[in-house]
Amino acid sequence: MNRYRWMGLFVALIWTVLSGCTGVDAECSAEQGCEFGEICLEGQCVSGRCSTSSQCPMEYHCKNRNCEAGCATDQDCYPGDRCDAEDGQCVAAACVDTQIDCGYREFCNTISGECYDAGNLYCKPCDRDNEELDCGKDNLCFAGHCGVDCSEGKECPGGFDCYPFNDDSGNIVTWQCITYCWLYEDYEPGAFVKSPPGGLTLHLDPACEMESPLPLEP
Repeated sequence: MNRYRWMGLFVALIWTVLSGCTGVDAECSAEQGCEFGEICLEGQCVSGRCSTSSQCPMEYHCKNRNCEAGCATDQDCYPGDRCDAEDGQCVAAACVDTQIDCGYREFCNTISGECYDAGNLYCKPCDRDNEELDCGKDNLCFAGHCGVDCSEGKECPGGFDCYPFNDDSGNIVTWQCITYCWLYEDYEPGAFVKSPPGGLTLHLDPACEMESPLPLEP
């Protein structure tokens, strides 16, 4: 009788080893994953280990099952950045379009791939009585800020749009880069850029500025 009992215990022990039972409840499996930044290792969630870079924070990548600083591909970087293969660090991606890739009052240099400041003339405070002195030739003083001539297809910087201005007869006499200047009084580089609505036609007469559909003041 004792012999059978010991055989039963031996079989139970073998089954325990073969089934991988350690007495600890499994907290993860193929069906139940771990928290971000953890991997499932022998049924337990282990922090700081990784199987792919998607389990690592941004600007980190998975190497030898550990999250290491730096990048291996563009997917390891924040949107708008790319991975520099030489030093394994995330850097700003080259710009290709002023309105899409650059910030407020910036142009895109498509040769160097860098955005650069368009200058203080855009949204410069001005007085209608000193329009040319404040804003320069061919530029209008509109709603207390300088517009910049954008006729003949000239480009406007980020955050600006090119608007037609009519005379009393409804003829377009100039095109100017303008925007909601008051939105950018405390603007910080890299912050959100909001362009004014398209499809508007504005009036040269100062008395008509308040009738414009463009909300010039908050």
